[in-house]
Amino acid sequence: MPRLTYYDRVNLALWRTRTKLPLRQLAVIMHHDHSVLSRELQRNKGDHMPYHPDRAQAIADRRARKKRVCKLDIYPALYRYVEDRLKEEWSPEQIAGCIRETAPPELAGVRISHESIYAYIYEGNGKHWFRYLRKKHYARRKKQGRRTQTKTLIKERISIHCRPPEVATRTSFGHWESDSMIFSKQKAGISVQYERTSQLCRITRIENRSSEETKNALLCTIESLPSLLFKTMTFDNGGEGACHRDIWKDYGIATYFCDPYSSWQKGGVENMNGLIRQYLPRTTDLSTLTDRDLYEIQEKINNRPRKGLRYRSPNTVIKEYLETVHC
Repeated sequence: MPRLTYYDRVNLALWRTRTKLPLRQLAVIMHHDHSVLSRELQRNKGDHMPYHPDRAQAIADRRARKKRVCKLDIYPALYRYVEDRLKEEWSPEQIAGCIRETAPPELAGVRISHESIYAYIYEGNGKHWFRYLRKKHYARRKKQGRRTQTKTLIKERISIHCRPPEVATRTSFGHWESDSMIFSKQKAGISVQYERTSQLCRITRIENRSSEETKNALLCTIESLPSLLFKTMTFDNGGEGACHRDIWKDYGIATYFCDPYSSWQKGGVENMNGLIRQYLPRTTDLSTLTDRDLYEIQEKINNRPRKGLRYRSPNTVIKEYLETVHC
């Protein structure tokens, strides 16, 4: 229900002083519920103090600025738990989900939403906790529109609409998405692969965005896991995907491509890129990082709980699946 604005309060004062209309009829004219107007008058007038819009607006502004009491200020154990998990690079959603699903004994019966944690941080509380967030923003930012892409022709390209239905529903393992991450003022980049069902990721350094470099990165990913975990691979329309025919011929992995300008169709790996940016901002100099550094970042992400996995980690899910298959 929309709140009253200063313009509404001026109109309310005028209508009340110049007409004798009932409050319900006045509410219809002002397009507000009569209970809103009734509460407004009760709060801001008395027997010896008539309703005045300027005074009512000042009171409303003061009430809006009044700091609300958050659970993090009430429960010290909850405060410590959230702070410790943020320092371990968990997101507020992961923290809230784990409290809900597997709460420690000291937090029995206590719940908090991820939005409450975000609100607490963005209101300036929590000892600069925004520094522990993925993108380290101290205030919420509006989402930006997408960028235009250059069209690339890829031979023997198969549309994403031809993929088996099980890929979209995430009911089986072995369906991957691939993408490249670029960095400022350097040719080197990162090739990222993401398994849709387990949300497992693989990160490999590439010297440039050529198809040959991407092919080598894909081979590293394929050789790092059992072959039964590779059935399909989905690319966008960048030139690095031109290597898809070799992957299909050498390993029998079916390859598919998103529609033009529709990278959201492989949203899993796009979201994974955002998680990796926490550790590798666009300004990162990759020459200062070793393969071991990239591996540690990869495993930090793979060992974090995920909402879509009922707050289990990707490594845990893959391990459980492989144990089931080999039994």
